[in-house]
Amino acid sequence: MAASAESKSPPWLFRIRSARFAAFVAAFIAFSVLVASGATKAIDDPVNRYAHSLQGNASLDSAMIAITTLGDVGTLFAFAIVVTIIRRTRKAGMIFLIAIVVLAITVMYLKPFIGRPIPPYEFAPGVQLPENFGIESDSLAPFAAGFSYPSGHASRATALAFIIGYLIYRKSRVAGYAVWAFPVMVGITRVYVQQHYPTDLIGGFLIGVIISTVLGNAMKIWQPFQLSKFKGKEDSSTRQQQT
Repeated sequence: MAASAESKSPPWLFRIRSARFAAFVAAFIAFSVLVASGATKAIDDPVNRYAHSLQGNASLDSAMIAITTLGDVGTLFAFAIVVTIIRRTRKAGMIFLIAIVVLAITVMYLKPFIGRPIPPYEFAPGVQLPENFGIESDSLAPFAAGFSYPSGHASRATALAFIIGYLIYRKSRVAGYAVWAFPVMVGITRVYVQQHYPTDLIGGFLIGVIISTVLGNAMKIWQPFQLSKFKGKEDSSTRQQQT
């Protein structure tokens, strides 16, 4: 990473070969083992029972449903396409699109490996939902739909904060940090609608940072998007043939 790019880069964009990246990988592995052992149940269950007790308020339920929908695959995918279309943000948009796909596949196979069932408390909103509307499951694959760790919604929301937050940080540090409120808000709603335990969100955050770091470094997010190097050669040869 060039020195000028580093000076404008946020603190969450670090090299793959760094102590911070190694720490995130180690933390995810250790945390996943802890969750798989059932050691976090005593902390998680009371939070979900409390969230369940809050349900029934039409205004609160509507707000939670609206926010949690923002973390759905379709919503984030559409947003990533818009960012990709814009030339100035095309590189970040492409990285975010790839991150969505990679995280969806990674989380899908991690869920049955960890084997933690989703919370047993049913979400019963106090508001009438549209006939064809439904809260998106964390995994579209049937073999992973019944498991909760790690959170796919939290991982994708983290990728958005990581990648899009990078763009915003270069213009405004305050706004760049503010984007990280998005995965926090989405995470809270996922517990509220009983799709996740709190520790599922931590696992989703960690894997989201790991995958975003790998893709950001591999695709050099700090470099602007460039057209194919062959385009100039093709244009040059065409001009020569015409003359």
